Amino acid sequence: MGDPATVIDQYRRYVQDGRLEISEVMASELSELLWSKKGKTLAEQGHLVMALRDLANIQEMREKWKESKAAGAMLVKARKQYVRLLRSNGLREEASAAALERATDEIQRGRVRAREGALRAALSHWKKARSVQPHSIEAYWRPLAAHEKIRLSLKGARKDGIALSRILESVGPVNRVGEEFQLIPDGAPPQPLGQLLVDIQRWLNPDLELPAKASVLLDSTKRELQRQIASIEAGEQAANAKLQAAIDTLQPAVDYHEYSRGGTA
Repeated sequence: MGDPATVIDQYRRYVQDGRLEISEVMASELSELLWSKKGKTLAEQGHLVMALRDLANIQEMREKWKESKAAGAMLVKARKQYVRLLRSNGLREEASAAALERATDEIQRGRVRAREGALRAALSHWKKARSVQPHSIEAYWRPLAAHEKIRLSLKGARKDGIALSRILESVGPVNRVGEEFQLIPDGAPPQPLGQLLVDIQRWLNPDLELPAKASVLLDSTKRELQRQIASIEAGEQAANAKLQAAIDTLQPAVDYHEYSRGGTA
């Protein structure tokens, strides 16, 4: 089939072009080839992990839930073996980074189970993702979306609503990246706020029966995020707080004009 890295690059370009069927075929064939190969090298094991992860995502995009679930289960085994190989080769940092990918993989597996209507299984995957990557915001809002989609109610989402409120408050402040407002947690993907705030507003609708404590906390969190967005738009809050803090640390400790007048003697 050719060099695995070249094949991966090629089918990823097809994904970008919207050619999902051929992308799935190529990712599936590469996965099967590498999975069945005995005595895989470290590089080949890494390519297997990438191919299976891509395959699960492509099949999700094609709404092939059963197939995506199967690819995700194979990915769990392949990733564990890859982490072991990295560690046995003395690549500790690389092994830690590969192990952290479990969070993204568990989120993806949860999305698929939710689309199958398996709420309990989906919630279990997102709980695992949070244990690996505690600041992954998607792993906190997906449960409410799943409750709404599957149960048509948030009556049983009290703990999930409270957890979402707390994580949103803990990973601030709000940042503006281009024209988009985001939360940028440490060690986790950025979370755009546009659609999330729309979703939270809908989840606060009494008809969805979100329990009172979760509703109060989420409403307070929503208002604070909206306040920060308004402050950024008005120029009263830095658009990128971390960048501004870094710039502030570079400010000279002595005022130039005072120094030039000899005022620091």
